[in-house]
Amino acid sequence: MSTGMAVPVKVTLADYEPTVWRQLVLLDAMTLSDLHHAVQAAMGWDNSHLHLFEVKRGEQYSDGDADFDDETAVT
Repeated sequence: MSTGMAVPVKVTLADYEPTVWRQLVLLDAMTLSDLHHAVQAAMGWDNSHLHLFEVKRGEQYSDGDADFDDETAVT
């Protein structure tokens, strides 16, 4: 349930050394699409690469067109 409260969120990129992360403060009413845009802005990206959210172990969300089984598809 959304309350319009601010929620601190730490975003960490997987498999990078040194660790790359950003601390964001987001509203609990945001959708995954809103989160995607917030991460893009925080990282200074321009939405030119595939993305995937792993919410729980094994539960993943992407834009639907991504083929993350083929590692070359995300490089």
